[in-house]
Amino acid sequence: MSGIWAIIPVKPLRTSKTRLAHVLSAEQRADLIRNCLLHTLAVLQQLPAIAGSWVISSDAVVHATAMAQGAQVLAEEKPRGLNAAVQWGLQTAVHAHADGILILPADLPFMTPGDVTMMIDAVRVHEGNGRAYMAICPDEQRTGTNALLLYPTTPFTFHYGPGSFQQHLAEARRRQRIPVVTTTPGLQFDLDTETDWQKYQQRTPSPNPKIPVIY
Repeated sequence: MSGIWAIIPVKPLRTSKTRLAHVLSAEQRADLIRNCLLHTLAVLQQLPAIAGSWVISSDAVVHATAMAQGAQVLAEEKPRGLNAAVQWGLQTAVHAHADGILILPADLPFMTPGDVTMMIDAVRVHEGNGRAYMAICPDEQRTGTNALLLYPTTPFTFHYGPGSFQQHLAEARRRQRIPVVTTTPGLQFDLDTETDWQKYQQRTPSPNPKIPVIY
């Protein structure tokens, strides 16, 4: 199996985005994340460089949504946590001989094909030099990790959670994988807080990504 595969971990829909529980009901939050997932899969389908998508979840509605969009499902018996889920995705990709993996959350409503292409180009420009690379896009606070591309697909330890951006940079260096930081508004914005929800209702995507920086 060649090409870059996207890995999208998704929590059970009705227990997602609990920090928005005071402004959205469980059903509204479930609809919001499902719509975001549909958007993410639709964007990825536009990109020839993305060979396919694996959606990791224990939620049957997520499974049905993913398969209806042509994605493959890694079905959890029960939620195993984000780091364990993406580790499973990485192992699956290694066994399938994928060239690279792109890990994305489901809650990136403003992600565009150009955002993803920028990450892919940031590592593929170095293709053939025998080095391993990691493209990474932080959140707006530059503390979390909103998108992470490993190219080629080799073992890696994930550190999603508080401070994951710096921890992933450090992990890349430990693995002798060169990190390339890319920042685009479409990848940096995610839906976590009431302020994010308010921005989501008002905001349109920005077409002005910044130039990648090798750290």
